Parts: sequence; structure tokens; C-alpha cells
Amino acid sequence: MRQIKLTWDVSHLTPYSIPVNVSGSLFAPDQPTPSDQPLDLLVCLHGGSCSSEYYHPEHIDPSYSFARYMTERGYLVLALDTLGMGRSSKPEPENQLTLEMIAAASDFVTRQAASSLQDGEWLQLPPNSTLRASGLGHSMGGMLSVYQQGRFQSFERLIVAGWSNLPLDLSDADIASMRAGLSDGGYIPTDRQPLQTLFHLPDVPAEVIAADNKHAGLTPVTLALAALSPGTVTREAAVIRCPVLLLFGEVDVSADPQRETTFYPTASSIDLKRIEQSAHMHNLAQSRQIAWHAIHEWLLAH
Repeated sequence: MRQIKLTWDVSHLTPYSIPVNVSGSLFAPDQPTPSDQPLDLLVCLHGGSCSSEYYHPEHIDPSYSFARYMTERGYLVLALDTLGMGRSSKPEPENQLTLEMIAAASDFVTRQAASSLQDGEWLQLPPNSTLRASGLGHSMGGMLSVYQQGRFQSFERLIVAGWSNLPLDLSDADIASMRAGLSDGGYIPTDRQPLQTLFHLPDVPAEVIAADNKHAGLTPVTLALAALSPGTVTREAAVIRCPVLLLFGEVDVSADPQRETTFYPTASSIDLKRIEQSAHMHNLAQSRQIAWHAIHEWLLAH
């Protein structure tokens, strides 16, 4: 697998007077895809307190890399650090960030990446190859991917993993207390301890959880508040027209996964997949390859 670290200037989409960048990593197969097959670019958005490393956690062993699994099957994977998170800029004041601005930045990067790939800027793609961009968002990244698709139609297919348009069910965490603690704004750490039973089943090795927690990052309060507010992206979900796959672990943030399908009435198709032996952090579950295989099979079918 080849990895290329990238940065895009999105200053023109923001009100800030300083440079504002979105960072990410492009992962590509070692061998190019045959020219008679369309190329799939899978744009991946991570959740709160996470980064693009969720899709390729080098601090854990290679079997936890979604990017590796998918590139072995011929996909191009673009794992982004959401504006305000990971290696992307964290401009001040944070309260000037908006959901619209963050989604616009991700849309811009998606389109620029697709154009650069087709122009051969980073990789030598097969001649006359076609490129299809699909979105994958996990948790808060699921919220962002729904918003982005509803507003900008960035993707030909959309996978929403571990995001609920119903009020979030966060296990032992007190949502009212969490919201109250966000009043000061800024970029904040997440206390993962109350979320432990939501994030991981008991069979996840303690050393894997510890390594992941060690790499936890900051989250803009703008996004945290949006994620904790019911109905944040229901209007955007209602106008999505592409095929949609909803993915949930057996322990996850939705009180009623089947009802989640009703929020996408105009999608050209809507599928729901429940992943047994998985909690909310699908890519760290012992059954993670079941989820990854389901994504691969669904993309092949659509």
C-alpha cells in the first residue's frame, strides 16, 4: 500500500485572516487497477476526538487498518482530518467555525482530490479511467458526511456508520452534562471513560483501547454541540438522492437502527447493516473485518 500525506488550502472558504488548511492521507494499492474497471475513491471522515488515523492506526498493528483492507481490494482511500481536528488547522476563534464551512471545506477537498487524481498529479492512473467518489463517515463524521452530501452532493454513494438522526444514545454518558460543559467554546478533549461501554465490547484488548485513547485528539465545540443536538442534519438527510448504507454495531448510538432508514426518503436505495460483536468503534472491534467486508460488498453492488 502506498500512502501520500496531503494538505489543501481552504482559507477562501473561511472568515479567518490566517491560512487555514485541511490535511489528509491518500492510500493507494501497490498495483494499479486495470483500465477496464472504474476506480473507486472512498473519502473517509472520522468521529469526535479521533482523526484520520481511525482509518489507518499506525500505533496499533496493521490488522486494524481499514485503508489497508480496502486498498488490497483496489480502492483509493482518502482519509481526511476534519477542519479543526487532527493535523488540519484549528483556527481561532473556534466559534467562527460553522457546520456549513466545515462541510464546504471537505467538499472542496473531495473535488480537488478527484481532479488531481485524474490529472495524474500523485499517481499514474490507467489511461481513460473513470473515477467514482463515495463518502464514508463514522460517528460525528457520519453527521458531517450527511450534511456534506445533502448540501453539496459530493458523492455518488454514501456510507453512514455509527451516526443517529434520533437523539443519541450514549450509554453511561449524561448528554445534558456534556452540553453544559461546552459553553466556553474552543477545542476540547473528550472524556472517554463514560463512553467506554459504548465504544468497545469487553473482547477488545486493553492495549488496543489504551493505544487508541493515547492518540485521542481535540474536537471543536461547534461540532460537539451539533452532534449532541437532535435533528442537526435531518433536513440534509431528507434530500440525499444517492444510494445510502447505514452501518451500526450491536452496541451503538441509535436507540432504533431500523427507524434510521426513514430519515432518507429520497435516497435511490437505503440499506441497513448491523455488525454483531461490535460496539461503536467499528474499526477497533474484533469483528471489524465483517464491517469492512459489508462495505466492500455494498460498494460492488451499487
